[in-house]
Amino acid sequence: EDTIEHFATEVAKLPQVMECYLMLGDCDAMVRVVAAGIDDYRRFQSEHLSRIKGVQNVKTDVPSQTIKYTSELPI
Repeated sequence: EDTIEHFATEVAKLPQVMECYLMLGDCDAMVRVVAAGIDDYRRFQSEHLSRIKGVQNVKTDVPSQTIKYTSELPI
């Protein structure tokens, strides 16, 4: 099974994953995760995300403030 297909299949099974995108640029994928707190996130990362075959590195960014969030299309 192709590495990207395997990753996509495994990530889709994880209820903590709200969104997942294949990316162009420095990283291969971006995953938006929800967790009750930082300890729960760390546990999710070490017990699930980092154990997916082919995952070599995980970079975590945590937003400090929402400036704008909308799903409305400007048409």
